[in-house]
Amino acid sequence: MADVDKQELQAACYDLLATESRTAVFAAIAKEDIPQDSWFKLGRSHTLDHGRLVLLSWTGTMFEYLMPALWLRTYPNTLLDRSRVAAVRSQQAYAANRGIPWGISESGYYKLDESGNYQYFAFGLPQLALMKAESAPLVISPYSSFLALSVDPQAVLRNLRRMETLGWFGAYGFYEAADYTNSGGRLRWSRCQIVRSWMAHHQGMSLLALANFLCDDVVQRWFHSDRRVQATELRKKRFMSGKPHRKET
Repeated sequence: MADVDKQELQAACYDLLATESRTAVFAAIAKEDIPQDSWFKLGRSHTLDHGRLVLLSWTGTMFEYLMPALWLRTYPNTLLDRSRVAAVRSQQAYAANRGIPWGISESGYYKLDESGNYQYFAFGLPQLALMKAESAPLVISPYSSFLALSVDPQAVLRNLRRMETLGWFGAYGFYEAADYTNSGGRLRWSRCQIVRSWMAHHQGMSLLALANFLCDDVVQRWFHSDRRVQATELRKKRFMSGKPHRKET
């Protein structure tokens, strides 16, 4: 990370395998900007949640685990694939215990600044996050559910239909989020405040996820049609499994 104003590098870095960092590292390897071994410097801290092994991310968001798969192929029975599935199952269980739709990621939430703009924060599951939030907000974002189409499409469709029934759909598609944080009454999670906005990058990710789902992973196929990516693909299964490459003897 860099401080542009001071024109100096910071000691901190965002280097977790279970985040969008892996997309940047893979692309840089394909471009030969960095050596292949850089892949193995990505953080692989992990935990058990509901008996499932899952890589830790920075804030436990669906975005971190699932967004890279919009472009990058994920191979079955690898650490990344198991973590993606485990993260979705954990999110589903977390919401089911509260009786609400599932899907938590960074998003807008129901707090306005002086200009009337919704505020933004990286929400996630605390048990999957290295950075623990001081409070316990509960904000559900529909785009998070779209990202899970590659993992559990039937559950995603049920979840989206439920969101639509609850009034989370507007003129330009699903709203940004539903904020349950300050819900009250006899049923703790019975009410929510709708964040009535649409963010272009969240709508875009939803459309890409839909395109992959409906058109045989068309976005992934487009990305992997690049010759630089194809050249890297020979090593990619080893990358995705987390095992270092060994020269044949």
